[in-house]
Amino acid sequence: MSEARALPLPPPAVTAAEGPAGSALARLFAALTPAQARAAAHPGPVLVLAGAGTGKTTTLTAAAAHRLAARGVPPTRLLCVTFTNKAAAEMRARLAAALGERAMPPWTGTFHGLAARQLRADPEVAGLRPGFDILDAEDGRRVLKRVVKAAKAEMAVPLDGGAGAGRDPLGALADRISRWKDALASPEEAAAGVEASLARAAAHPGGGWVDPVGLRAAARLYATYQRALREANAADFGDLLLWPTRAMLRDPRFGARWAGRFGAVLVDEYQDVNGAQLAWTRVLAAGCGDVFAVGDEDQLLYGFRGSDIARIRRFARDFPGAAVLTVEENFRSTGHILAAANAVIARDAERHPKTLWTRKADGDPVEVVAFRDAEAEAESVAREIVRRRAAEGVAWDEVAVLYRSNSLSRPYEEALTRARVPHVLVGDVGFWTRSEVKDALALLRLAEAPDDPGGDEAFRRVANTPPRGLGGAAMAEIEAHAAWRGVSLLAAVETAALAPRARAGALGFADAVRGVAADRALTVADRLSLLLERGGYRGALRASRAEDAEARLENLGELVALAQGFHSPRELLDHAALAAGAPGEDGGGRVRLMTIHRAKGLEFGHVFLVAWEEGVLPSAYGDPDEERRLAYVALTRGMRRVTVTRAAFRRGPARPSPFLADIPEAHLRAGWLHAAAAGRRGAPVPEEAER
Repeated sequence: MSEARALPLPPPAVTAAEGPAGSALARLFAALTPAQARAAAHPGPVLVLAGAGTGKTTTLTAAAAHRLAARGVPPTRLLCVTFTNKAAAEMRARLAAALGERAMPPWTGTFHGLAARQLRADPEVAGLRPGFDILDAEDGRRVLKRVVKAAKAEMAVPLDGGAGAGRDPLGALADRISRWKDALASPEEAAAGVEASLARAAAHPGGGWVDPVGLRAAARLYATYQRALREANAADFGDLLLWPTRAMLRDPRFGARWAGRFGAVLVDEYQDVNGAQLAWTRVLAAGCGDVFAVGDEDQLLYGFRGSDIARIRRFARDFPGAAVLTVEENFRSTGHILAAANAVIARDAERHPKTLWTRKADGDPVEVVAFRDAEAEAESVAREIVRRRAAEGVAWDEVAVLYRSNSLSRPYEEALTRARVPHVLVGDVGFWTRSEVKDALALLRLAEAPDDPGGDEAFRRVANTPPRGLGGAAMAEIEAHAAWRGVSLLAAVETAALAPRARAGALGFADAVRGVAADRALTVADRLSLLLERGGYRGALRASRAEDAEARLENLGELVALAQGFHSPRELLDHAALAAGAPGEDGGGRVRLMTIHRAKGLEFGHVFLVAWEEGVLPSAYGDPDEERRLAYVALTRGMRRVTVTRAAFRRGPARPSPFLADIPEAHLRAGWLHAAAAGRRGAPVPEEAER
């Protein structure tokens, strides 16, 4: 507990240049803990293992400021890499507040965002032309679907030999291609790797089933998919890191040119890097030797996305001479919560020793409550949230309900609705992935270059939205005519042999797009607004009787308003592509319901950890070590109170999560929720069932 933990030694003296920058740095370091200050000022390669709630962003910002103000690294030579746009914006804001606007490093952003800038500067390394499009996951899948259809591939068999491929073969193929790109494998190398794998499998027939047909089909379709992207002058997310990194690794002069741009490289959430991200970082850091990484191996949750715990554990091997430091003082949670989390994660024998501690009081023990079934559990959680608001003044947005997977959310949503508790399901479709937003951006892409075949995918998306008579037969004619003439699909509609209704609709659509395209004086916002009006999109929504029509119109209005902040359509299109797949997490005064994965990086005063049952958490299908880290992350989201609930019956009889047995009795309170004691359905199971 906090009283038993010795405090760290005082921080090292910080030497900075005289003047405002030096004074600002001194003030910044004065607010750090000794461990944070020592880590931020440490020379050479350094990995900082900073536990949950220990101020990782604060430490990273201080490290950046130290390199700018104390070591004299110019802002233009500082590379700061994060995993989210939100984290990048926060770092920029903190540096601006501490050192002034002139100190803001322009190369601060996400891996994909910064790699996109790099590829914009040298598109030829990917076989692309200037002005290429960036496709998000949905648009990339649309292209892949066309490729598979054209190849007449047999989709009844798993394409990657993996479990579940038969249920979603296109998704399995997309995942396989993504993994090849994360491993920096070109289509040719992927095909060679498949043959090598099949040879090994033939030499060791007892090693498990391998699908040679599916694997070879996937490799062929990977090559065809990449050709389709190049023909469309487009890159998907995997390409953004794949091609610049391969070019830097294979061309020493090209790699040295990019590495020579940076005097220091800082990486946030290092535990989550995949193979491509690590290789990219190593190349760019090779020119300076100053790489500062902050992360927490105990919070690695994304093995399914290519993260590997081995990477953070071998940091000193990847960056020779590196120091590994720990930051352990937690500012978020009470003593009992931290003790419970420490006990759970301590069972991982391979982890670097690290124990979170706090100066806060012990607070309430972690409450463990068992119920007869999932419905009783959900009703009681809802009633307890209402009780805490009435009796303790707990605000709705101080509360979160966290579960292992989205499939578990239904009873809690329904119970909160019946209890009239305002709530939001975090992880719903994000703004940039909503269909009306993507349709509007497709119109903008078309108007940017109507005669560029690179815009054909955008044409396919919106040509018949709203309906213009351009069904399957009409689109097939337009496709064939465009291929024969060697023009864009939009240009092809002018001379294609179409039925009268289809021809009228197509020409009207083309005229609307070209009319906006011709007026280069329009702002980005005005172009969007005119396209939506002249193309009939807004009018169709206004005339629609659909329940969500008004909400979709509001989303389009928000998009137009956002467009006012961009200088060119390309800037907006790039921003949208990079932001797609990052849904907002603003609860707006509502109780948040979300998966544990989604909750990473967040904190709440009151946390309900539901469905802690064997087979659910830990999942029967997950990696045991990663499931343990999930439990640790779940516990450390709580600031003041954590309540763990489970059901004795969910889809069948259920046993308590084994993670509960890891927590010492001194930090637990087994019992029932206050409101549950009075409710018939919410009555707890007998006490002996608690553990």
